Amino acid sequence: MNEKFLLFIVLLAIAVALMFPVASKKALAAPNDTVTIDVNVSSVSQITVLPDSLSWTLVDAGTEGIHKNITIKNTGSLNITQIQGYVNTLDVETAIPYGGSDAAAYSSGGVLTIMNRTDANDTDAQYFFLGRIEWNWTQDIPNHNWTAVASPVAWGYFRNTTKDYVWLVGNGTNGYCNNSNTRFAIEDDYDLGTLATRTPTTTNIGTAGVPDASDANWTYFSVTRAPFYNRSCVAVYKDCSKIYIYAFDKRTYPDFAACGNSVYLYDGSGDENPLAPGSTIILKVSPWIAYGTPAGDMSTTTLTIEAV
Repeated sequence: MNEKFLLFIVLLAIAVALMFPVASKKALAAPNDTVTIDVNVSSVSQITVLPDSLSWTLVDAGTEGIHKNITIKNTGSLNITQIQGYVNTLDVETAIPYGGSDAAAYSSGGVLTIMNRTDANDTDAQYFFLGRIEWNWTQDIPNHNWTAVASPVAWGYFRNTTKDYVWLVGNGTNGYCNNSNTRFAIEDDYDLGTLATRTPTTTNIGTAGVPDASDANWTYFSVTRAPFYNRSCVAVYKDCSKIYIYAFDKRTYPDFAACGNSVYLYDGSGDENPLAPGSTIILKVSPWIAYGTPAGDMSTTTLTIEAV
């Protein structure tokens, strides 16, 4: 092979290389795509109350038990507007317990008090009984003045811890206490055994002692005076044997909501905002043990916190 031909081959190879360069290696992008996520939460109205039990031991008569907290959580997915609270004292304390030495004759719910949330930051915060029964005394109370009501038929003592206040019921039509003719009166002065402290009046009870409403079993009165039953409700049973003191029971059967003072423990339609999902409120409770309560275990009672 001569030199000219060899040079021709080399030049041809160079020309081909310039015309068809070797492809350079390129970086490849990783594959990707997107997924659209949608989640729909179902509508559930639910609350959780913690703790699920409370107990007090060795509470002295004439004292208040230590105050404890109840936490109410909105564990549902909807706003909670209103919450009521009541105890089943009426189912537990079914007979007059006075005169005996058995603490179990008394309902533990009958001594349970709770602070209204609207009072939580007040310097004069008020506790209310959640469902207390006071029974007809059955015996005469001397040095009394029963002129506040016609046909007085039942009387007794409203007791908190160290003080007693005399109350009085006048029966309604046909001797029963579940109609609009029933009258209720109570003393503002604690009982000293004198005529002055045993003269119940109807002032600021409904309208001059006239009830707010009545049904087949109860007559309902709103009481707006004196520190220990201010803004409370008093229901008088049909056979005049007992009165029932409460504040936050809005049940309609029996029609405890018929009392003008009956309110919700939490009312998102009023001064407060609805309780949003995940939010909590805290309520303070305490047992108030009156003088003259027998030693021992009171009957267990259930406190129901209900979102409505």
